[in-house]
Amino acid sequence: MNRTLSASRPRQHGAATLIVVVVLFFILALVTAYAGRNLIFEQRTSVNNQRTAQAFEAADSGLDYAIALLSGGRVDAACESTDNVAFDTFRQRHLTVDASGNYTTPGAQVSLRPSCMLLADGARCSCPASGAPALIAPVGGLAPTFQMRFEAVGQPGVVRAVSRGCSSMGSECYAAAANKADAVGEVSALLGLNSALATPPSAALTVRNGLNANGGTLTVVNTDAPSRGVTIDAGGAIVNDTSIRLSSVPGTPGSASVLANDRSLGALGSADRMFVTVFGMDRATYRTQPAVVQVACSGNCATQIAQAVSRNPGRVIWVQGAATIESAQVWGSAAEPVMLLVSGDLTVAANLQLVGVLYLQGDSTTWTTNAGSTLVQGAVLAEGDLSVQGAPTIVFDPGVLRTINLTQGSLVRIPGSWRDFAAGS
Repeated sequence: MNRTLSASRPRQHGAATLIVVVVLFFILALVTAYAGRNLIFEQRTSVNNQRTAQAFEAADSGLDYAIALLSGGRVDAACESTDNVAFDTFRQRHLTVDASGNYTTPGAQVSLRPSCMLLADGARCSCPASGAPALIAPVGGLAPTFQMRFEAVGQPGVVRAVSRGCSSMGSECYAAAANKADAVGEVSALLGLNSALATPPSAALTVRNGLNANGGTLTVVNTDAPSRGVTIDAGGAIVNDTSIRLSSVPGTPGSASVLANDRSLGALGSADRMFVTVFGMDRATYRTQPAVVQVACSGNCATQIAQAVSRNPGRVIWVQGAATIESAQVWGSAAEPVMLLVSGDLTVAANLQLVGVLYLQGDSTTWTTNAGSTLVQGAVLAEGDLSVQGAPTIVFDPGVLRTINLTQGSLVRIPGSWRDFAAGS
């Protein structure tokens, strides 16, 4: 029996496996693409958050910068301090005070926009007195920028400062920029005036303790009816006063314009308490506030004080040490009176005219005028015993006191008034 043997082909295996592998690779590709998409999204979100933070940080730095400038002296077009009297102060450039003490931004002031770029080697700023700011765009890299403006709020001694920050030099913060910024933010705060003279005196000459006129021809004038024409107000006795010349409101004898042994002054008890009563804060706080210019005085310091007055209109001049004036001086004006504090005795050996307030610090001080003529138009205060030698003249001027009270001092943030928000919201 013959059998025919035939060889069968081997069966093909692996087709299903290939399909499964392809499907798995496709799924893996989808997962990888999705993960990459999420990574890119997270990176963009992180970059956006970073730029938003940069914008708000720039805006906040602008607010601090403006507060510092508002309590400073004269600044040039680049916002730098200057001794050139042709320039005004930052506060004068951007704010006007009306008769009630309200800050306003009339005329061209409302459109002024001081601006700064924050670069690696420091800030580049523009504080124009008129027109638009002028900044030079950096060659490369980002330049976070801020721009300031001020808004009246209709409350005496209060103004709103608004700072807009940009993550780069965008047109939102600098109109001349070619492109818009990636991120923009704004912060604002109400600023209140810490007055340089919180409680103006009501007498031409105020002395916490006793006054010794030393037989000199001290002249004191107060023809202001609302203040009752008080010429001298002393918490102690007034001695050696036979040659004092007094002038009060019409119909009031000079002798009737003097208050000696005033209990309200005597009750203060110490020089520090009088200081707080007059200035509204303790001595150390007042001396270190931004609006105070300290002058170290030893011997003749007429030139030093004159320079401080000229370079810093509207700021308090604090003379550390006894002061001697040996050259003719005119300090202050009705529009820009001077708040002058002297820590010790004052000796005047030349013509001196001070439009403002003279405050003599110390438990016992001597005010000597031994040459020329001395005129103080405003008021004089002494926080202890005062010995006057010579013939100075004091003329009470309520307008000068009001100007110091309403316009001079440091502008500081009012707690609880800070706001941050995206620009345009």
